Amino acid sequence: MYNWSVQNAIVAFVDTLRPGWPEQRALYYDVLYSFADMQSHLLTMMGYPPVS
Repeated sequence: MYNWSVQNAIVAFVDTLRPGWPEQRALYYDVLYSFADMQSHLLTMMGYPPVS
């Protein structure tokens, strides 16, 4: 019913990514904040009031 070898391969792959999680989290938040800042500037240029 279960393909344990595929499941074990997925777990091994995820475990190889684990040491890079703090960098991935920092990159995610940096991109997220940059996107929100860019959209805020765009809306302000279009005449909407800035959000503080």
